[in-house]
Amino acid sequence: MCKDMGQSKERAFMKPGRTNKEDRLNFIEFWANYVRTHSDEEWSRQQSVLIDSVIKSAREKSEKIRV
Repeated sequence: MCKDMGQSKERAFMKPGRTNKEDRLNFIEFWANYVRTHSDEEWSRQQSVLIDSVIKSAREKSEKIRV
């Protein structure tokens, strides 16, 4: 179980594939199920954290290149 905003939720794991293609298809299935079973606010907040961290990392790398 994992705790999120004071609520207990079962932790879901993605089924590993035998090939890269199977891994990608399993991820699509996993994510589609996640979006269907979680509120817009919850998965949107998680996507925001991911996107913000990618932008931060890109900015930090850009700063290193300029110096």
